Amino acid sequence: MKVLALFLIALIGYLGYDIWFGRNGVEQYDTMSKQYEEASKTSKLLEQRNQALEDEISDLKQGNLVVEELARSELGMVKKSETFYRVIDKDNVQNNRR
Repeated sequence: MKVLALFLIALIGYLGYDIWFGRNGVEQYDTMSKQYEEASKTSKLLEQRNQALEDEISDLKQGNLVVEELARSELGMVKKSETFYRVIDKDNVQNNRR
């Protein structure tokens, strides 16, 4: 009977050790989950960087259109074949005269 009890105690001790420190144990799970979180953060940062680069590439491809739009809105650019019309609101004219 004593041999059986010692065997069972040893078996329980081995299984407990295996659960905590063995392959696929709790300690390895904690380590892997920390590595997974770090990899996820890195992946998100890289995805954001890639998206920013894709946006910049898209802007560069459409660069002439963007430059033309900025020149029209901020500098008042008018092409040779276009006619410029300036529209003035009556309310703004009356308010400015006062």
